[in-house]
Amino acid sequence: MAYTLITPWLNQTYGIDATNTFSPYARLAGKQFNGGTVNGNVPVSLTDIPRGVSLLVNGTTVTATQTPSQDDLAAASYYFLGGHEYTISDAQATVLINAGYSSYVTPV
Repeated sequence: MAYTLITPWLNQTYGIDATNTFSPYARLAGKQFNGGTVNGNVPVSLTDIPRGVSLLVNGTTVTATQTPSQDDLAAASYYFLGGHEYTISDAQATVLINAGYSSYVTPV
């Protein structure tokens, strides 16, 4: 049986923590937006943007990362880049389910 994997994602906003840390992966990286997800005064749709999370598989170990390097990808047994939908085999689905990613895997 084949399975479908839709890779996970995270919402990101510049300045969501107390230190207003810059994140190069946030849409609003140039200037902090007043409100946002900290206090909920501004709708999330205006402040957050979803960013894909890649899944790197080495044997039965799955590592989630937003910024995989080419070395990380080359070292992995196989990988699924964030923000994509994949048709995967039973064996790949079993590894992902056992690693705790069952909510992203559905039977076809």
